[in-house]
Amino acid sequence: MKREYQYHFSDKYSRSMYDQDERTRKAKTMVAVIKDFLRTELSSLSLLEIGCSTGIIDNYLSEHFGQVVGIDIDEQAIAFANNTFKKDNLACYVDDAMNLKFQDNLFDVVICAQIYEHMPDADQLMSELYRVLKPGGIAYFAAGNRLDIKEHHYNLPFLIGYSKKPCTFLS
Repeated sequence: MKREYQYHFSDKYSRSMYDQDERTRKAKTMVAVIKDFLRTELSSLSLLEIGCSTGIIDNYLSEHFGQVVGIDIDEQAIAFANNTFKKDNLACYVDDAMNLKFQDNLFDVVICAQIYEHMPDADQLMSELYRVLKPGGIAYFAAGNRLDIKEHHYNLPFLIGYSKKPCTFLS
């Protein structure tokens, strides 16, 4: 089964995509995990968030990182982000995670949180992520637990998805 792009995701899941408290909580966790892993000051690092949606998380991240760029295919969510959050070190763009418009080796950190399962081609996503990540940079992934009793988008019990083809990060 081929997955398709999920345009207008923020419309379908507006309750969670625009939830300031929940999205800020997730951003705080990201900062804590990345800071603990790197054991360095984050203010000089550049960060790309793939699937930034409404930019709430990116706004918080911009308080800790030197440069934050968020991308998403959801035009309405990106418009909200750009109209709501205005900082010199923060930019949000409509872009395709499987065909990023950024140069190679640009970002110190790439965040891919809760979007992997929505991508039509996981291998292409990983190739693009690796391409834009600086040598020695880190990727932060977050995803639902496939063993959860309920799938969190549809609240259906025991809906567990398995990929028949494993994703390869390096060719």
